[in-house]
Amino acid sequence: MGYFVFQPERLEQIGVQGHTSVDVSLHVFFGDISMSQNTNIQWCDSTLNFIMGCLGCELYPTPQKILAAIDRACLLAGISGWTKETAKSLFGEVLAQVWGTLEESETGPGQGHQNVLTTTNLRHLRQRMKRRAAELFSTKAGRLIQATIEKSLKCYAAQLHANRGFDLLNPQRKVNVGYAPTFETITLFPGRTEAAARFSDLTGAERDEKPWLNGLPRLIFVSDMGDAFSRKQDFAFLRSEMAAFQTPEGQRHLWLWLTKRPDVMRQFVDSIGGFPVNVCAMTTVTSPKTLSRVDALREVNAAVRGLSLEPLWEPLADKIDLTGIDWVIVGGESGARANVELFPVEWAIELRDRCREEGVAFFLKQLGRRPNRLGQEFKLRHQHGGDRSEWTRGLRVREMPNYFYNYAQQIVQA
Repeated sequence: MGYFVFQPERLEQIGVQGHTSVDVSLHVFFGDISMSQNTNIQWCDSTLNFIMGCLGCELYPTPQKILAAIDRACLLAGISGWTKETAKSLFGEVLAQVWGTLEESETGPGQGHQNVLTTTNLRHLRQRMKRRAAELFSTKAGRLIQATIEKSLKCYAAQLHANRGFDLLNPQRKVNVGYAPTFETITLFPGRTEAAARFSDLTGAERDEKPWLNGLPRLIFVSDMGDAFSRKQDFAFLRSEMAAFQTPEGQRHLWLWLTKRPDVMRQFVDSIGGFPVNVCAMTTVTSPKTLSRVDALREVNAAVRGLSLEPLWEPLADKIDLTGIDWVIVGGESGARANVELFPVEWAIELRDRCREEGVAFFLKQLGRRPNRLGQEFKLRHQHGGDRSEWTRGLRVREMPNYFYNYAQQIVQA
């Protein structure tokens, strides 16, 4: 894989905004996961992220929620001396110690380092908190802290940012300038959509690795590495970026735009008079607690809409309203085995049958790390349970919306 060494004057061109203290002349940038012409994600061909980062969701909770979960776990375990606010106090002590060491170092903290309570800092300092809790309370308390933090952080995009962005414990680490400096830092990358629009036209092309996409235009997944609708203040930037969707090059592709904030997506779409016909509006639902997003998505002025029920934590087939929905993607949870939830395949079967009843395309992406059937967990060779050859025939369903095929015909006839 090739690489580029960016000079400081290249900051504006690559879209790093508000972080000019980063000495990018020292940073070697290997590849760019923020915009991939070829992706392993089964339901699309490519990915695009003109905004990196997110302000949190159930997959990347606020630090306050994680600390509250630590308190509950330790109180439930009967940790002697633990009170309701102990986790917050413990984090503050560890952060103060680490920050003090950083300030006394030769370089000091960079602008991207944050002396505040953030989910990213909680993740980076989890081992320090574990050791301090073991000193003050017990090794059990330390283990509970680490386990609670790691089990709370389920967003793969956030994990990648944590491994490539600013780290208080590793201040000299070269920050990948293709990412946001921390996942909570919403960072704009202008020009990426225009570049993605120039990807080759795949309409009618055979996809040997993804035959279920044959006959379709290139499908570009927008915002797999953050949520472009985290802030309303970015609407002007979004309008400028999505202009590329409607250029002759951009119209050759279908853009699949996913958000966990469909209410904000609706407001943005209303401000532009509706999504272009080659944009599929999508949202994520993980449990009944987030079903309101489906209602919000129905209000988005779009020609086609999809749901990503991944990771699915609870059964939804008898609770979800699929009115106005064209596509349902389902998947079990991936990640470290100790941190993921069981995925009963019955949930997928029920949703498959529900989609058939209502004429909605159904796509089973993966069974996850811990598939379960009839109350019995079973193992698969594929780490994420995404190899269809390991599934029973009735589960091997990867359908695409009729709208996508109709749009492909329009491209051919144009």
